Amino acid sequence: MVGLMVGLAVGHGIKHFYSQAFLLLLPSVKAYLGLSDVEVGLIGTTRTIFGAAVNIPAGILSDMWRSKVGLILTGSLSSIAVGYVFIGSAPSYWLLLLGVAVTGAGASIWHAPAFGTLAVVYPTRRATSFAVHRMGGSSGDSLAPLVIGLLLGGVAFWGLEWNGLDWRALSYIMVAPAGLAALVVYLAFRNMEGGGGGSPTFGAYVRSAKSMMTNSTVISMVGISGVRSMAHNSLNIFLVIYMSEDLGFSDFKIGYHIALLTLFGVVSSPILGWASDRIGRRPVLFVSLSCMAVLVFSLLSFGTGWSFTLILALIGLFLYSVSPIMMAAAVDATKRGAEASGVALMFAGSATLGAISPVIAGRLREVFGMDGVFYYAAIIVTVVALATLVVPLRRAQN
Repeated sequence: MVGLMVGLAVGHGIKHFYSQAFLLLLPSVKAYLGLSDVEVGLIGTTRTIFGAAVNIPAGILSDMWRSKVGLILTGSLSSIAVGYVFIGSAPSYWLLLLGVAVTGAGASIWHAPAFGTLAVVYPTRRATSFAVHRMGGSSGDSLAPLVIGLLLGGVAFWGLEWNGLDWRALSYIMVAPAGLAALVVYLAFRNMEGGGGGSPTFGAYVRSAKSMMTNSTVISMVGISGVRSMAHNSLNIFLVIYMSEDLGFSDFKIGYHIALLTLFGVVSSPILGWASDRIGRRPVLFVSLSCMAVLVFSLLSFGTGWSFTLILALIGLFLYSVSPIMMAAAVDATKRGAEASGVALMFAGSATLGAISPVIAGRLREVFGMDGVFYYAAIIVTVVALATLVVPLRRAQN
């Protein structure tokens, strides 16, 4: 069973590699198409909205047809490959948005079948298994900026000089590895039963799904996860633009700074997941989010130089690591048979609330500069941290 956890984590890492890689393309895309900050924000909004749209159908399919989980996972990586074809060939802003929409949807398809399967297979270690899965994603998130930054920026070493790739050419090159990864996922998981216990009957599924929609714990976790994603989405997009335009960083320097946002999370995610399984979800969530709020506020005073680098690394301890704990809390309260739908609801809710955030952040940056984005994100995280002290956290009686 450990092999299943590791295999899904590797696939999750590949999916996140492609999602994070696009962020490194954004400065080049913005310059090439002459985009405003609001138009850049709309790119993030488009990716999030289309990701939200596929989550619920993916959750239903994953719960009702557990023998097809491998095929659904294959569809996720295949869609990412197709999306990068559109991105690389985009002659206009609108075709670029189409490519972003396809990759966003493809990336989101992965969540429900993978996390839903883990929830069923590891019922007493959900946060730990989710955190290991998140660790795979963080590994992909950390590797992508380094690789893409190097491929875009080129290298000069021992008299040898290479100027790097154009962002369009790189987009095309990335299509083949994504397609190959989709084939490997299909061969590895085509016979996997998503949870090992067979699919629920339609009646049992409907009863579980209906109870989930009125469950105060599930709805609370969807709410605070969604609000937190507003801060996450704004930082994800505009830190790259800030480093490129305000700090004058090279592509590779942007890459390794973005990698810091996830690199420490590779270690902290399983530790925080294990801690929440042992001592409870609430204290781990509150402490993690409180630390993150303080760190984002710190960017207002220390947003340049070595202190900026250090703060990004410390934010990386918590930025992605709290998500598996929130998800575990929601799935704890979900009745057996609807685990994947519970995961899908979490991602759909997060995406829906977070979708407009990049546009808001883009406008704040246009009016107030990057400080406006930092204030916006820090206040949101503070509110979410306080909310974790009062939201109900109950387990379902299966």
